[in-house]
Amino acid sequence: MASLTTLLKNKYSFFVGNEQNLERGEIYSYYPGNHYTNFRCHVCWKPPAAGCARIEIWGAGGSGAEMCCCGGGTPGNPGAYSTKCIRIEQADIDANTTFVCGVIGFSCGNASDLCHRGRSEPTQICWFGNNGQDGCMCAEGGKGGYSYCSTGTSLYCCFTAGGFCGTRVGSDGCGVICNYRGAADTDWCAQAYGGDVNCYGGFSCARFERCQPNCNCGKIMVLRIPSGMWSECGGEIHYAIDQNGRRYRHSGAGGHHGATHPLNLMGRNPTQGGAYTACWTGNTSCGCYEWNGCTAFMPAGIPGQGATPCDGVRDHAHRGGHGMIRIRFIADVDADPTYPEYQ
Repeated sequence: MASLTTLLKNKYSFFVGNEQNLERGEIYSYYPGNHYTNFRCHVCWKPPAAGCARIEIWGAGGSGAEMCCCGGGTPGNPGAYSTKCIRIEQADIDANTTFVCGVIGFSCGNASDLCHRGRSEPTQICWFGNNGQDGCMCAEGGKGGYSYCSTGTSLYCCFTAGGFCGTRVGSDGCGVICNYRGAADTDWCAQAYGGDVNCYGGFSCARFERCQPNCNCGKIMVLRIPSGMWSECGGEIHYAIDQNGRRYRHSGAGGHHGATHPLNLMGRNPTQGGAYTACWTGNTSCGCYEWNGCTAFMPAGIPGQGATPCDGVRDHAHRGGHGMIRIRFIADVDADPTYPEYQ
């Protein structure tokens, strides 16, 4: 009969850390992750040896826009995505001429701008010494969301009157509004250039299921996820905005937690919980005005939620996630002839 020690060792052998699902090579990620300060001048990466580098970039996500009375808004749109593989020769390493430089896009942090914050910044990189094949790539930032102030007309009607794409659902004044205006918004769609694969960002939506503009309990936010983040083609998260006497419908609380959990479930290892945010009243989890609008708590390239103001109380919505650069490097000594380096 096997001893208890042997049984336990066999049962829990996975604790030794012999992972089977790790990516090959080394991974380098660059993300600003704060309110105001980006990387000074630029990001610069130098390969440690000859091999293959897969470069991925995301533009910054669009931010939601403030509203200061009744009404509400749509989320911003995601940033574009681009990826490229470059070959690094030993001669380039010996000459010390191979490097990748770039500027990471910031999302719009102008939290006090009403109705629309503008377009978030692109992420742009250039590479040098790729066996003499220098080049550049760019992933544009997403357009910010829009918000309307209305004390009588339904938000669905306000947005459709403003030219936004909408689909009525149920009663008059209720439906889905997308942060897109058709041909008039051609220049606002986040595009990507210069990569082996270039993916346009797409657009987010909001569903208004109550026809009164001052009822935030009937709102569902639909945030578009950029390509290359959790899947090749991106995705969407849908979550409801709630309302009660403690102002949980404010985007500082219900929005933060409502977005965090479905984002967590986009992957197959859902381990992240919801963050706690307390406002100046001391015990109300709703966040504090400008703080919610200028903190980029969303992951890279993902847009910010639209405004959900309390009656007569402003809401700064969410800021989009900044852009990001990710480089996966596989050295020649680690390369497997049976394994595609570009995957």
